[in-house]
Amino acid sequence: MRVNAKNDYKNFGAMICCTSNGVMKPEKVKEFIDILSSMGYNLLELGIEDMYKIDDEPYFGYLRGGYSKEEIHEMDEFAESKGVELVPCIQTLAHFKNLVKIPEYSDIVDIDDILLVDEPKTYELIDKMLKFASENFSSDKINLGFDEAHHVGLGKYLDKHGYKDRYELLIKHLNKVCEMADGYGLKPHIWSDMFFRLANKGEYAGRGVSIPENVAAKVPENLGLCYWDYYSADEGLYDEMFRAHESFGREIWFAGGAWCWSGFAPLNRMSLLHSEAAMKQVINHGIKNVLITMWADNGHDCSWFSVLPTLYAVRQYALGNFDEDNIKRGFGELFGVSFNDFMTLDIPNKNSSNPNLEKLDNSCKSMLYNDCFLGLRDYHFERLDPVPYSEYAGTLDKVGEKMGKYKYLFDNLAALCRVLDIKAGIGIKTRKAYKSGDKELLGKLVGDYKEAAARLDVFRNTLRKVWMSENKPYGWDIQEIRLGGLKARLYDCAQRIEEYLSGETKDIPELEETMLPYGNWNSGYNLYRGFISVSEL
Repeated sequence: MRVNAKNDYKNFGAMICCTSNGVMKPEKVKEFIDILSSMGYNLLELGIEDMYKIDDEPYFGYLRGGYSKEEIHEMDEFAESKGVELVPCIQTLAHFKNLVKIPEYSDIVDIDDILLVDEPKTYELIDKMLKFASENFSSDKINLGFDEAHHVGLGKYLDKHGYKDRYELLIKHLNKVCEMADGYGLKPHIWSDMFFRLANKGEYAGRGVSIPENVAAKVPENLGLCYWDYYSADEGLYDEMFRAHESFGREIWFAGGAWCWSGFAPLNRMSLLHSEAAMKQVINHGIKNVLITMWADNGHDCSWFSVLPTLYAVRQYALGNFDEDNIKRGFGELFGVSFNDFMTLDIPNKNSSNPNLEKLDNSCKSMLYNDCFLGLRDYHFERLDPVPYSEYAGTLDKVGEKMGKYKYLFDNLAALCRVLDIKAGIGIKTRKAYKSGDKELLGKLVGDYKEAAARLDVFRNTLRKVWMSENKPYGWDIQEIRLGGLKARLYDCAQRIEEYLSGETKDIPELEETMLPYGNWNSGYNLYRGFISVSEL
């Protein structure tokens, strides 16, 4: 299917998030820019929040691999040579989750990770951020963030000034920051969700949402509003949300998602399903500015390169090309590998609850970290059909041999599937054997725990190869701690079983528990601490 669409996008870009542990190496950013350029992208937003080094703000990027001025200049110059605009994507209201930990910034924190509005020191800091962007990026564009500031005005601001209408606060702060940006010759855009959340009881995308006219009129005229949505395959929803954005009378951006932030495996199939619906309405509404985001939630487990099929296909959708065979053929010609083969990276999340890989699913991560004795995910996992992880591993191995430079991605997920082949269901087997008094089976399971730990070592090594080839070393420590903790726990569970079988201990209290539904299968967002225990982490 081909829809009439002119190639007249003002900005068609991607966004790489470098603020959740994984900071892409400058040389890899350049490689990614080269790929984006070859696919017809002309912009890359670098999601850096506070991950850049300001001379007199030593905690910016501290111990997390923040980019230096020299690194940004290097990436910026390369991008320009490829016809790609490198744009800073920072924050000027919320998402300061690292800075709020530091006492030196306590007097400009409102609540959660939100800056204190109306505080002079807040604007002194923002001025430094804007100055840095203007001096070190050749682009005059800047993404000021502004998203998910749910509790703005409800913390220190409330204590100092009393309750103020949050629309009033947002508009006042936004106008102040946009005025500052204008002083540096910067043209800002922001994520638009806070305007809608305050009008829609905390929800963002929805039908029938309208923004008060007196609010829309006060939005700075030089500001672009970016509607982000990675969650829906409903064309009607996109249509209504674009109409709601049009009511502002301001420049509109749209941000879709190439899902690489829900565990170790990408969600290309789901991304394509959602992107097709979104891009049809982008075309319908004549939206001229598009971003495809690649977030890195909860530690950055998944390679950004794993979503190349999505990035390629979405660019084709934007041209009105929805012909699947044509898209696959073009991908193969550009990358020298099969589109379908590349999509195999999705399969670690394939199960009877997600048979077509079209749903949000993080099972490849949640079942890795799901504790063998506590088993928060066991209730739901045992109600699924058996997941053939060993078969998945074999498929990934076979396909990986054909993938050239991208083979390392397939090696990594094949190793993960080999761990899950034992690890995913071992807690369920252990509990059943324990409750039925089957000590012979418990004894055999001890060997499985040790084998899972050995396979985990292989997975750790392949994940390390992915990380160190693509990212700065900062943030890898968290992967080491998580995987090392899992390995220690596997050995400890094996030891606990052996102590029980030998009579050294009379029971295993965790296995005496009756397992309850803890959320539902798809409700466990990509959050490590939510998979392993209800205890404090």
